[in-house]
Amino acid sequence: MNGIDLSFAHAAVVMPKEYTKLRIIQVGAGGTGSFAALAIARLMFELKESGKAAELLIVDPDRIESGNIPRGNFCAAEIGSFKAQTLAKRIALAWGLECHYANEPFDAETHLKQSASDYRSLTVIVGCVDNHLARREMHRAVEQFQGYQSNDAPNTWWVDGGNGKYSGQVLIGSTTKRLKPEKHFVGSSICRSLPAPSLVHPELLTDQEKERRPLTPVSCPERIRLGEQSLNVNQRVAVEIAEMLTSMFLARNLKRFATYFDLESGTSRSLYCMPENIETALGGRQKQRKTAKCNEVIRSEGKRF
Repeated sequence: MNGIDLSFAHAAVVMPKEYTKLRIIQVGAGGTGSFAALAIARLMFELKESGKAAELLIVDPDRIESGNIPRGNFCAAEIGSFKAQTLAKRIALAWGLECHYANEPFDAETHLKQSASDYRSLTVIVGCVDNHLARREMHRAVEQFQGYQSNDAPNTWWVDGGNGKYSGQVLIGSTTKRLKPEKHFVGSSICRSLPAPSLVHPELLTDQEKERRPLTPVSCPERIRLGEQSLNVNQRVAVEIAEMLTSMFLARNLKRFATYFDLESGTSRSLYCMPENIETALGGRQKQRKTAKCNEVIRSEGKRF
């Protein structure tokens, strides 16, 4: 007989530092990002109602194309407009929230400068991208722009969402340094920091598609029409991102640092905030070597993506 899994009941609650303003920087406004932005707006509205200040910055250089409909949360009247600008205007008009946009690639220095100079604010980077170069820049942002912090109170968190044909994952973390798992906890009930998504999955920072890339690039909308990507997988990733943020900042009951799902089989699983789960997720020496190699590449290139 199998034992009962009590890991959720025994998991610690993720407890971010106290802040006067929550600043969310969403990187990517395509298939996942266009749904995530509106879900994040609802969270911001609830935070505002409870007396917490929050602002959203959406960063994406691309314009809306016909192929983005209906995969993304756009309509035909918006074709030709910048994705980030379109979503920011929609949120500001509909919700009366502080929402900004940047029609350009994400750059750590440019987009985190304001957050790094204000120790009273808390920054969350939300990754809604499908390329390793943007993730490298988010990794670098977490590594270099924590600002003032103690070992148990990071100023910057990173939530990253990604997907395949039918499956996807959402990860949350706050440090690019490999710490002993117990260092992330205060006692057994409070989790004050977590390893960054790039530590749990170092392959996020490498070009995994390079060897399999076709001579003629295939866009995500084309993949859907060809049956190579589920129509709803991006929206599911967005829901998981929003729920993780809501649990962390509104309900204050987040107990997981990774969620994996598969639409084809209808299954999902999560990794809960316990030292042994972090140890397992980091995966030993082979992952350490991959992470060290990725960090070396990022530092040696020293360029903006």
